[in-house]
Amino acid sequence: MAKKLGNNYRLYVGDGATPTEAFAELAGQRDLTPDGSSSEVDISDKNSAPYGLKAPGNFDRKINVTGVLDLPDANGFTRVETLFKTQAPGNFQIRKSPFAAGDKVFEASCYVLNLSTAMPKDGEVTYSFTLTLAAAPSTDTLS
Repeated sequence: MAKKLGNNYRLYVGDGATPTEAFAELAGQRDLTPDGSSSEVDISDKNSAPYGLKAPGNFDRKINVTGVLDLPDANGFTRVETLFKTQAPGNFQIRKSPFAAGDKVFEASCYVLNLSTAMPKDGEVTYSFTLTLAAAPSTDTLS
């Protein structure tokens, strides 16, 4: 059985152009952590008492990203920063190696929920941010 390696997956940010949007790789990426969960729906009734029965509700997908700030990156980090400041959704893709447009395993319109930078003494400047869905993904084959 083949092992999956994290280096084979990278985040791309759409430039927002229409009708043909271009996607740029975010520079300096380190960790990319897609997380999926679903809410709970209570389906219990008097017949199931005293047990509470649950079913899965809406699916939630969040993507946490960390990296080293590598500027200039106008179509990557600066685009993410602009989306965060304007609270506007943008299109994002996760591609697997060899990273061509047809290698996407995830694509969706997402909001940038938070954006942090760390500027340690005698260290590199790093970034982290979290994406959350603004619309249902058009592609989601992440495991």
